[in-house]
Amino acid sequence: MKRWAVAAGLLAAAAAVAVVLLVRGGPGTPPPRTPIAVEASLSPPAVHFGDTVTARAVVVLDPARVDVASVRLVPRFLSYRVASGARHVERDGQSATLSYALQLECLGAGCAPGRAQVPLRFPPAILRYRTPAGAAGRYAFPWPGITVASRLDDADRANPYASLRADTAPPPPSYDVSPDALEDGLIAGAALLVLAAGALLWLAFRRRRPEPVHAVEPAGNPLGEAVRLVREIAADGHRPELRRLALQRLVTELRATGRTELAESAGRLAWSGGPPSPAGAGDLADRVEREVAEP
Repeated sequence: MKRWAVAAGLLAAAAAVAVVLLVRGGPGTPPPRTPIAVEASLSPPAVHFGDTVTARAVVVLDPARVDVASVRLVPRFLSYRVASGARHVERDGQSATLSYALQLECLGAGCAPGRAQVPLRFPPAILRYRTPAGAAGRYAFPWPGITVASRLDDADRANPYASLRADTAPPPPSYDVSPDALEDGLIAGAALLVLAAGALLWLAFRRRRPEPVHAVEPAGNPLGEAVRLVREIAADGHRPELRRLALQRLVTELRATGRTELAESAGRLAWSGGPPSPAGAGDLADRVEREVAEP
């Protein structure tokens, strides 16, 4: 009896180990019968317009006949778009499982049911893959159907604009600066710019003071030549030494003609109070010309 009990215990332990290996996919798990097997689902099976639909696909592969890394899911969901998705790979003995979870949503007119309830079935999805040898392959599988229900009753669907209660008139415009005040300010600024431009033009092109009429003796007269020389040297901005020499010559010619007072003024300008300035030399030449021109 004890031997039978021991044998029965060993058989039970072996059976338990076999069950665990089969469940966990141990080394002894047989490969799938086909290269690819897919179980697809959509949840919930009935939704309202605007609800999110979750599409799941569990793909079981035979790695000996399908390159797991090359598998790509190509779904087609009509007007629905994939808002988010996740892909999970799990290897289980001699098979591999790919799990896809896609969140679908659609708020466009193409997903709005025209009746109270509309059955919806998406086109089959495509799995693209390559074999370990590099050959391309594809596998198509269907999605189950779902029902999309409208959120409107028959009257609302017949005239959807009747339910719009929002005021679609645009609000009155608002401004940080009043347009009238801005216009007045721009006109005033433009006027000021015009006045400023006119003032600058007047300063740039204003007429110079007319030169005094020179009434000295004609050229060739020693006094006239001396006055002309003083004026030219003063106007051309020559060195002070040249202005002194020109003034000294003028002093000599004035004394020669008996104009002692003018000669003393020219001498003081030439030799006292620092170097003679161009303006002082020019003023002295004007004075000499005026007094010489007097009868």
